[in-house]
Amino acid sequence: MPRSTPVSLPDSYRRLATYSSRLLPGTRLYDQGAVPDRFYVVLRGEVLFEVVAESGEPEVVARAQPGALAGHVAAFTGQPTSAAARVEQESVVLGIPLARLADAIREAPELGLQLIYTFAGAPLPAIFDLDGEEDGTDEPAQTIEIDEDALPVEGEVDGRTFFVDSTTCPVSGTKFQFVRVRTRAVRPVERESDFHVRYEAVNPTWYGVVVCPGCAYAAYQDDFASLDDSARSRLVDDREHRVTASPRALTGWRTIEDATTALDLAMRCYDVRGTSDSRRAVLQHRRAWIERERGHAPAERAWLTRALASYERAFEVDKRLSEEAAARIAYLVGDLRERLGDLNGAAQWLETAVRVAPASSAGIARTARDRLQDIRVLIKRERAAS
Repeated sequence: MPRSTPVSLPDSYRRLATYSSRLLPGTRLYDQGAVPDRFYVVLRGEVLFEVVAESGEPEVVARAQPGALAGHVAAFTGQPTSAAARVEQESVVLGIPLARLADAIREAPELGLQLIYTFAGAPLPAIFDLDGEEDGTDEPAQTIEIDEDALPVEGEVDGRTFFVDSTTCPVSGTKFQFVRVRTRAVRPVERESDFHVRYEAVNPTWYGVVVCPGCAYAAYQDDFASLDDSARSRLVDDREHRVTASPRALTGWRTIEDATTALDLAMRCYDVRGTSDSRRAVLQHRRAWIERERGHAPAERAWLTRALASYERAFEVDKRLSEEAAARIAYLVGDLRERLGDLNGAAQWLETAVRVAPASSAGIARTARDRLQDIRVLIKRERAAS
């Protein structure tokens, strides 16, 4: 687990008390996709980084413990954050506005030093008493135990971008290693209206699906092992088709073609398992994103059409959806309808998203209202032109 004991920052940080805030449980520092005007130093408690998971629910992907920074990459680069940041216990942080950075560094010169070392990805010098651990970034300390008997990842692993995990396939029993993307390697540069994010280097969505090198069983990591006997039996029977569709192991670095294969295998496996419409919609939507990244507009449109139908069924039929997930899906239906040319349908669904969004989904409601205003302008122009 990441470090939870307090750390000793340089005494000069006491001079930055004017920037300190005591945060109550549940306080959100910034939303996913935001561009904060300040960065944070955690003094006490911890900051959780979370993204919306495939289920539509928030998923914690990293934690910033006392002494670590939060929001610094987005604040300095002007790029949207790859995750939201919040606290779930009472915490104390320094919030340093970029406009006051020079003043803050004059008060506490070590702050500038911490920023330099953090952006360089280097361990902090001895003046930062971090209990002997290398830290200072938003990358969580890893406590993953690797099964040495597992099939190794094919090819070299860039440790700056990936770390290695291992698992056992619930279908074939194959033990294998696979790579996961480090949080600090993710560099978003653009976030589009349907939540597709373009990245500077590695695209983490290409690695969301874990694929067994033995039988090509594929699933998202959060439910890779969640199989009942009936689903396992059906997947055993389907093995030959999957292996034929997977020309090589997909446990290491992936090309866009590899990412496509992994998604196609996952869609087949989830269909065999009997998946929900919301899970199917997410897979189809990500498949459309890949075609967008390739620049294949007709193929993207075809996958968006399939994703739209699945999202609508999920909203109308799936009673297990949380209010937040339902609002997100209603927003996506509106966005995809606009992308596919149905402006009136898009407006109706965006109105629904605003109406059903709970207080905890203020970001979705705000985004839906903004999109709705834009679409109403387009509808007026169409009517005026007809």
